[in-house]
Parts: sequence; C-alpha cells; structure tokens
Amino acid sequence: MTVSIDRLCFRYTEKPLITRLSLELGKENPVFILGPSGCGKTTLLHLIAGLLKPQSGSIYFEGINLSPGESPVSFVFQEPRLLPWLTVLENVMLPVKNITGKKDAESRALRFLELSGLSGREDAFPHELSGGQRQRVSLARGFTYPAPLLLMDEPFQSLDIPLRLELLGLTGTLLQKERRLLIAVTHDPREALSLAGRVIVLGGEGLGPVFDMEGDRLKRYGRAELEEELLRVLAACCSGGWRGI
Repeated sequence: MTVSIDRLCFRYTEKPLITRLSLELGKENPVFILGPSGCGKTTLLHLIAGLLKPQSGSIYFEGINLSPGESPVSFVFQEPRLLPWLTVLENVMLPVKNITGKKDAESRALRFLELSGLSGREDAFPHELSGGQRQRVSLARGFTYPAPLLLMDEPFQSLDIPLRLELLGLTGTLLQKERRLLIAVTHDPREALSLAGRVIVLGGEGLGPVFDMEGDRLKRYGRAELEEELLRVLAACCSGGWRGI
C-alpha cells in the first residue's frame, strides 16, 4: 500500500495550515507523525481518510486519486468511540458485517479480540471495561475492518506510559498478523521510536516536514540520541525557531 500526497493545501480560516505538502508514504512502515499542537497532524489524517476535502492538491492510493469518502482506510481515534448499548463483540463487528456478512465479520472480530487479549470479554459492555481494555477493543475493531491503510490518532494518549507502550507493542504484533500501512499521530517521541519505520515532524504554520527519517537511518542512531533530537526539533517548532530541515 502506498499513499502519495501531492502539493496538498488546506486551511480552516484564511491562515493556511497545510501548504503544498508532498510526501510518499509506504516504503517504510509504520509511519509516525509528530509536531506541536495545531500543526495539522490530525487534519492530515482526516484528509487522508477523506473526512476533509483539501482546497487544492491530491492524495493517491496505489496511484489512484480517489474521491472523498472512498479512501480504503480504517481509523482508530483518540477516544475508543464504542457504542454503550452494544457488547464488545458487537462493537468490533459493526463496521464489517455489512461488508463481509455476519458470519465472516464475527470470525474476524473474534480472531482480533483474542489477539488483543480480550478472550472472555466478548459479551461485556463498554462500561464494564477499563480504559485500557476499551482501547484494546478499539484497536481490535480497527484491524477487523479489512482496509489496507490504518490511521491512528493518538489513541493511547489518556493512558499511563507503561500501558501506552504495552498497547504499541500489541499494535506491532497485530501488524505482523495482518500487514497494512499504519500512519499514526503522537506527541510522544518514545511512542514513535518504539514502533516506527519512519518518523516525520511537521513544523506547523505551513512549514511542512522539518524532520524526516526512516529505515536504516533510524536504526543507525541510538534510541536515547534520537529521543533527544526529536525533543530538540519539537521544542524549536513550539518556540517558532525552526525554519526548515
């Protein structure tokens, strides 16, 4: 799965948020996007998902320019967004059963619930689960939906650090079970470096990427050294002192 972003421009007001952004995503996987608040990270995910329409520019999936709403994506949001009147199994099946049929949807849902450590909780309701368990359900639902592209918008931000890292490890395990391109947004360099094949920092104010490292270049650096460099770049972006790569 490849995603090509070509000269993308978007604004909510007269002030541009994303200006002529071009990226080729898919060679290295997963992709983690960082940046200061308001730099356009979540907006970019929504544009890729077809939830927003750019003022100009294009997004291509495997070379095909799809209309808004046609993007082949699954989305894991900041909040679990589980329907309280449905069981865990019903929540996970919900986006899939009209696509694959109820029997296949249930089979896929049960598989990913088991892989997510939720066997025995299929008939529980969301209010009976802990915060971490609810996000496991959300993650299982994201993988149950058969899309080649998975977008994650800081789904673990409300959890403590050990649990965040545990769920990121689970995400990596699920990606090994069913390969797809993962594009994730986070504020935390530790989250990004725990799983990423590519790390991009958006500078905000239409600057686009101010840091972009992938593959072997990421592997050559020590974890502590990379964390320090990412924190330096993010601090410079927040202070307005960064003006390019």
